[in-house]
Amino acid sequence: MAHFPKLNLMLALLLLTALLPPTAVTAARPIALPATPLPPVNPLAQPLEIRADALGLPLSDHAAARPYAKPAVLLPQGSAIHFEATIDQAGHYTIAFDMTALDTFISAPEGQLWLDGALAAADTQRILFPVFYQNRETQFPLDRYGNEALIRQEQSLLWRKTAVRDANFSQPYPLTFYLSAGEHRFEFRQTQESMLLGSIYLEPFAPYPTYSAYRQAHQGTPDAVGVLLVLEAEYPTYKNDTAIRPINSRNLEVTPYDTHRLLLNTLGGESWERSGSAVYYAFTVPADGLYTITLRALQNGRSNFTVFRRLTINNEVPFAELNAVPFAYATSWQDVTLGGGTPYKIFLRQGVNVLGLEATSAPYETAVRKIQKVLLDINTLALEVKRLTGNQVDPYKEWVISEYIPDIQERLLAIADDLRTDLDVLVAINGSGRSPEILAYQMAIDNILSLAAEPDKLPIRLKRFSEGSGSAAQLLGDLLPSLQSQPLTLDKLFIHAADTPPPPPKVSFLTSLLEALKRFFYSFRPNPYQSTTAQAGELSVWVNRPRQYVDLMQRLADERFTPASGVSVKFSIMPDESKLILANAAGIQPDVALGVSTNIPYELAIRNALYDLRTFPDFDSAIHIYSPGALLSYIINDSVYAIPETQDFWVTFYRQDIMNSLSIPIPQTWREVIEILPELQRYGMNYNTPLSSGSGVKGYLLTAPYLFNHGAELYSADGFATGLGSDEAITAIKFMTESFTIYGMPLTTSSFYDSFRYGSLPIGVSNFETYLKLLTAAPELNGLWEIDLYPATVLPDGAQYRYATGSAQAGLMFASTDQPDEGWEFMKWWMSTATQVDFQQQLILGYGLEYLWNSANVEAFAYSPIPQAHKEVILAQWEWLQEPVKLPGSYMQERELSNAWNRIVFDGVNPRIAIDTAVITINREITRKMEEFGYLQDGVVIKAFNAPTIDTVKAWMEEAHEGD
Repeated sequence: MAHFPKLNLMLALLLLTALLPPTAVTAARPIALPATPLPPVNPLAQPLEIRADALGLPLSDHAAARPYAKPAVLLPQGSAIHFEATIDQAGHYTIAFDMTALDTFISAPEGQLWLDGALAAADTQRILFPVFYQNRETQFPLDRYGNEALIRQEQSLLWRKTAVRDANFSQPYPLTFYLSAGEHRFEFRQTQESMLLGSIYLEPFAPYPTYSAYRQAHQGTPDAVGVLLVLEAEYPTYKNDTAIRPINSRNLEVTPYDTHRLLLNTLGGESWERSGSAVYYAFTVPADGLYTITLRALQNGRSNFTVFRRLTINNEVPFAELNAVPFAYATSWQDVTLGGGTPYKIFLRQGVNVLGLEATSAPYETAVRKIQKVLLDINTLALEVKRLTGNQVDPYKEWVISEYIPDIQERLLAIADDLRTDLDVLVAINGSGRSPEILAYQMAIDNILSLAAEPDKLPIRLKRFSEGSGSAAQLLGDLLPSLQSQPLTLDKLFIHAADTPPPPPKVSFLTSLLEALKRFFYSFRPNPYQSTTAQAGELSVWVNRPRQYVDLMQRLADERFTPASGVSVKFSIMPDESKLILANAAGIQPDVALGVSTNIPYELAIRNALYDLRTFPDFDSAIHIYSPGALLSYIINDSVYAIPETQDFWVTFYRQDIMNSLSIPIPQTWREVIEILPELQRYGMNYNTPLSSGSGVKGYLLTAPYLFNHGAELYSADGFATGLGSDEAITAIKFMTESFTIYGMPLTTSSFYDSFRYGSLPIGVSNFETYLKLLTAAPELNGLWEIDLYPATVLPDGAQYRYATGSAQAGLMFASTDQPDEGWEFMKWWMSTATQVDFQQQLILGYGLEYLWNSANVEAFAYSPIPQAHKEVILAQWEWLQEPVKLPGSYMQERELSNAWNRIVFDGVNPRIAIDTAVITINREITRKMEEFGYLQDGVVIKAFNAPTIDTVKAWMEEAHEGD
C-alpha cells in the first residue's frame, strides 16, 4: 500500500463518508418575521362576482372552456374588457380572475388593470397569470446508457382562481385596492398572450387566520389515524415554472438510489429559486381529518441563509404560519415537520387534495424595498455631487461640498439608519450574522458611515459610495438578487397522521462503506458521454456543449431522425475544440462536429480537413433559413465548409427610466450618439460600445462593423492585399478611435450588464449574453429597459448602414467521413426549422428561460419565447448581419487592426501612420500565406482567389429559389 498514496487517501475519504451522520429530523424553526403593514379590515364589506356573460363579449366555445362550470370569454392579446361594480361598504378589496392560459409556449399571459380611468396601482402595470405544465409520461425515460432523462413537458389547461399579485410575487398578500362606497369602473387590458376568462371576484381583504384560530375553526374534526402517504418530490402533478426540474443526488439517504446509474431522484435546488415558482402535488386521503405534513428537504446552496416556501392546500393558504415556511441552511437532508415539536394539524377532505409549494421572498420584501429606496437615494446624491464638480475627480482638490449641499451629512446618516434597521431584521430571520448577505449589508453601512464622518471628501470618494467594485451601491445592488433567490431541494413529501411519523432513513455503516467502495472503483470506468468511439454504421457527432444539451440532442435524434432516415447517430461531448486539428491529424475525428467556434472552420478548411458542403446539390436551397452574411467566414472561393448553428446579435440597450428622466432621445445613428454624449457625461454617465467591453485585443467581431458601415472593403478585389489603405477605411478607423480620444466613450467596461443595472451606462451596444442576463437575472429592471437597432452610419450620400457581426457557433463535416450523404442529411435535419423549434422548446421546458437557444435559423428564432417587440428588433438587425471574410493571412489583418486602434488611442500615434504601418505588415503576411497555399509563386498569381460577398450568397439563394 505504500506505493499507492492516492488510494490510501481515497479510502480514508470513503471511511469518512461512511461515518457521516444520518439525515436529521427537525422542525420548521419558528421565526419572528418582520411585521407587514396590513390594510384595515371592514367586516361589513361583501364579496362581489362579475360573471363572464355580463361583460358584453361573445362566450367562448373553446374546448378548454368546457371543464369550467360557468360562462367564459376569450381574451386575445391586445383586447380589453370593461365592467362596473357597485360597492356598498368602503374598504380594501382584492381582485381575482377565474382563468386558464391558452396555447402559449413559455410566455405567461399578462395584463393591466385600470380603475376609474387610471392604473389601479403601480403594480397593476404588469399583472402575470400562471401557465401550468405537466409531465407527458409517468416515468423518466432512459437514455442509451441507462441513465434517467427529463420527461417532456406539456401545457396543462387548468382553470385557476388567480388573485392579482405584484409581478415579482414578493409580497405576502395579493394586491389590495381601496374602493369607496358607490360605483366604480374597471378596465382590464390583455397585453401579452391570450387566455380564457371566467368570473371576476372583488373580495374584501382579510388576512390569513392564525393557526390557533384555524384549529378553533376545525375543533370538531377528528385526527387522522394510521395514515402515511409518501410522495416522491421529483414527480409533481404540475408546476408553473419550467425551470423547476428533477436533479440527481448521490446521497444514500435519497430514494430511489442506484450505484451506477444517474437517477433523477430529487427536485429543485438552484432551478427552484425564483419567487412565485411553484410545484403542486395531488394525492388522495381516505377520510376527512387533520393531517401532519413533513418535507424531506435540503437547503445547502445559500450558506447561513434561510429560504421560504408558501404552502397551499387546494389553492388556499390554510393559516398565516404557512404563508412563509422557513428552511434554514443545512449540510445534510432534513425531515422538516411543519409546526415543529407540536406539529400543525391541517384539515384535508376525503379524496383528492392538491398541496402547493411556492418559493417566496416575502419575508425579505421590506429589506428589498429598503435597498431599492436607498439605491435611489445614493444615485440622487451622487448625481448632485457630480453636477457640482462637473464629474471631475481631482484627489488634490479640496471641496467643501457641505456649503452646496448643507444636509449632506444628515442624508448620509439617514441612509445608514435605514439600512441598520433592516440589517436587524435580516439577522433575526437568519439567526446568524455570518451569511454573505449580512456581511455585504454591513460593509455597505460601514462605507456610508465613513463617508458621513467626512462628507466634504465625498467627491473624491465616490468609489466607496456609488461607483465601482466595493462601493455601497454595488454591494447593495448585488444583494438584491441574493435576497430574492430562494433555492430548495426536495426528496419526499409525507402526508401522515400524527401517530404515524415518517420513518427516518436507515443507512448502516456497512452499507455506506460498501457503496462508497463500489462508487470508487466504478469511477475508473470511462464516461460514456465523453466516449468518442461510434459503432460501425453509426454517424459520429461531437458536440461542444454541456451534457444537458447533448442528452436532449441524442434523444431527439433517436426519436425523430433515426426512425425517419435509418441513420443511427452517436453524440459525444467534444473533448476540446481547439484540438480538432490534432484529432484530424491522428485520424480520430468525428463525421460531424457541432457547437464549433466560428474561427475554427476556416483553419480546418484551408488545410483540406473539411468537406465542401456546397457539393451537395440541394445546398443552395437549404441555406435560405440563414442571414446571407452569416456564411461569409465559412467560404473559400465558391466552396462552403460550415453552416451557422447559433447566432449572436448586437443591438442598442437602453434604460427607459433614466433616458426619459433626463429627456434624452434614443439615438438612431452614430451622429446622434455623439450628440447625446455631453448630456450623459454631465451626469457621470456614458455610452457603451462593443470596443469598450472587449479585452486588450480588439477582434474582427468588434472592429469590422466600422469598416462595413463606412463602405470600406476589407481586402482588395482579388484578395491579395488589404483594403485598409482606402479612404473609406481610414475614415472608419478615425471614427473608431475618435469615439474614445475625442468624444470620451469609456475605454474599458468590466461589465456592461452591471453598469447598465446600476445606471452608470444607461445606454449602449451589447449582445445576446447581456440580453439573456437582463431577461432572466435582473427582475428589478422588468419594464425599465428596451432594445433598438444598432446605430446607423450615415454616409455623405445619405446612405445608412447598420452592419454588425453575429457569428457564434457552427456545424461542419470532416472530409475523411465515409458517410457524407448521411452526415449532410443529419445536418439539414438538425438545422431545420421544425427541429430547431422543437429543441428550443424542450430545452426551455426542461431547464427554463435561462437556456434560451439563439438559433442561427431565423425562421426558428421567430418562435423564441421573448417579447415580440424584442424579436422584431433582433430579426431586423440580422438583416444587416455581415461576417468578415477570411483568407490566407487574414488573421494578421485582424491583429494589426487591433494594434492600430491601441497605438492611436493609447499612444497618440497619428492615424495615418498607424494605418500605413499596419498595411505593410498585413500585405507581407497575406503574400506569404498565399504562396504557402498555392495562390502565388514569386509574387505572381498562379491561381485566382475569389473573395465572397453578401451578394455572392444572395445570388446562390436566388438561383436555388428560381430552380424550385
